[in-house]
Amino acid sequence: MSANYDNWERLVAAVLKKVQLWQLFHEQSRSPSIRSEASDSSSSSSFDLSYQDLAFDFTSLGILSKLQKEPPKLILVSDFGAEFDVEDVYLAHAELLGRGTFGSAYTAEMENGLKIVVKRLDSANLSELEFKGRVEIVGNVRHQNVVALRAYYTSKDERAMLYDYYSDGSVFALLHGQTGENRASVDWDTRLKIAIGAARGIAEIHTHNGGNLVHGNVKASNIFLNPLNYGCVSDLGLTNMITATSMPKALCYAPEIKKTQNVSQASDVYSFGILLLELITRKSPVNIVNGPKAVDLVKLVNSVKRNEKFAKVFDVDILKNSTVKENMVKMAQIGMSCAAKSLKKRPRMFEVVKMLEDLQMMNTESSNLNTKSGDIQMTNKKELVFVENGNHPFELDDLLRASAEVLGKGTFGTSYKAMLSETDVLVKRLKGVTVTLYEFHHQSQIIGKMRHGNVDRLRAYHFSQDEKLMVYDYQDRGSVSAFLHDKTAPDWRPLDWEARLKIAVGAAKGIAHIHRQDGGKFVHGNIKSSNIFLNRQKYGLVANAGLAKLVEPIRRSVVRNLGQFAPEVNDTSNVSQACDVYSFGVLLLELATGRPAQHTNEEGDVVSLVRWVQLVVREEWSDEVFDVEILRYKDVDEAMVQLLQIAMECVAFSPEGRPRMFEVMKMLEEISTGMNKGEKPSIQSRLEDVMEDLLPRIHHGF
Repeated sequence: MSANYDNWERLVAAVLKKVQLWQLFHEQSRSPSIRSEASDSSSSSSFDLSYQDLAFDFTSLGILSKLQKEPPKLILVSDFGAEFDVEDVYLAHAELLGRGTFGSAYTAEMENGLKIVVKRLDSANLSELEFKGRVEIVGNVRHQNVVALRAYYTSKDERAMLYDYYSDGSVFALLHGQTGENRASVDWDTRLKIAIGAARGIAEIHTHNGGNLVHGNVKASNIFLNPLNYGCVSDLGLTNMITATSMPKALCYAPEIKKTQNVSQASDVYSFGILLLELITRKSPVNIVNGPKAVDLVKLVNSVKRNEKFAKVFDVDILKNSTVKENMVKMAQIGMSCAAKSLKKRPRMFEVVKMLEDLQMMNTESSNLNTKSGDIQMTNKKELVFVENGNHPFELDDLLRASAEVLGKGTFGTSYKAMLSETDVLVKRLKGVTVTLYEFHHQSQIIGKMRHGNVDRLRAYHFSQDEKLMVYDYQDRGSVSAFLHDKTAPDWRPLDWEARLKIAVGAAKGIAHIHRQDGGKFVHGNIKSSNIFLNRQKYGLVANAGLAKLVEPIRRSVVRNLGQFAPEVNDTSNVSQACDVYSFGVLLLELATGRPAQHTNEEGDVVSLVRWVQLVVREEWSDEVFDVEILRYKDVDEAMVQLLQIAMECVAFSPEGRPRMFEVMKMLEEISTGMNKGEKPSIQSRLEDVMEDLLPRIHHGF
């Protein structure tokens, strides 16, 4: 992990130094639009510095020596893999996105395509301790409609926030373009999705910090679109970090707000109401550079006395039929209730979410939309949603009529083998699904778009009041758990060393691919040997990805008795990529020892495999830790010990001490390709060599 922190430290220093150099040499030539309120996402200026120039600049200004002497100050607040090396950082292309209310925003893009957004804050009158405390609150907000804060950087002279990058730009840019002329075509369904997503994000924000967290700067330039075109809220928490004597003159702020210190959740609701009015009128409450002046949207809509005359202020681009017009009137009414002058008359954000979701339901039903591949199905008709276009060989009725065999009951539901006329499929009948239709659809679409040889393929899904189903390709080669532990089966044969290593490599590749989905935020949530199968090449195949986020969380008491979950997991709702790494470490231990993830000892106590191995490591390093079935293979001692060492690093007690999955994958691939050649020490001497390195890593597990 120290390498990751070091790379991030160098990245931020490189980007900030590029910014300083660009400002030094181009101060006189900057476009006025960079300083405009509307330029947060609608204007950009890019610049490149050669590797040699940047290296010279670091050396001459003493930045490199400073980095080497001082500990890194960039702090990761969530699972974000820095999949690049130091040279990639120096070669990064930096682009100025614009100047906002609380600072300047830049993109940093490495040669491998990884992009992040760096927000340089204006001077914040907070101590470093206060700053870190407020950032930690913001970092705990994890929601698909809130742009994730990935890390932050603090020093005496600089404070920066690092966010996900959204390539489609802000809602402001989408609606108004850079000059008010280059506007995109935005249909009604997209505008409704933007409103619903942003409302959900703000409502989630308002539940944090004891129900007291405030965004403080809700506006179109701070709303982005996720892959399904729902709104995502960015720049959370910056209002409370910058001391300002007054608010900007934009007309998207509540009238009672005179300075940033007295923003409230009620003022967030007001600003959201302005966003709704902006979506239906396509008129901006802030000045557009070289374009129209700001419009008082509340006054504009209030000037229309009767609902049937609202169309006079609506965007003519979406007034196609009476149904759309009726729904736009309803959104106008919701927006005006949010923008009420009296704080007491404004609804709460969770109430706004419910009103908009009802509007979406009415919009979909009245439009009589047909279900298409990848579209969200809002009705309770018995239909399957397929994740790929093309001919669909079966429908839901075919599954219900097919002969079925119960394969087993798992953590999140029951699995069946459905035998259709043309193919066999695996149907997962989920239990305890608590998410909304939108959240189910969003998660299923991400799962369905994973195309990798080591990840089980989701073909279709179904959501109705009575049933929630996931349909996969059927794997007839059995799970790794059965191969290792079901010794009573008549056709059971022990896995040889080569097979176990192939399973480990394949599963690692699959999980690393899963972690790259959804902007690098996706989590499997339930990695265990019964969820790993064999693909056609007999490498590990990862199944049931992402289901943990769909169902009711498993209680802490149950999780504690399941050997695959990391010690920090209180219930399955707070699983993370670091938890996945821990669970994968347990899988490696199963492959190495031949033992299940937990067992009951002679005293009747349930003992986890991690605990058992830790005790063996502390008391006596012996080859008895390995499965006797693989000890008979020659010339694999070194590889076996390396596998065990990787496993112990994965199950480190502290999440920060665990490697990332792409790192684990690379280490296993090195073992598989036989990089360590030549004379090999005995397994016992090799175990003794690594003992001192591993003991500190597992010490806190006791």
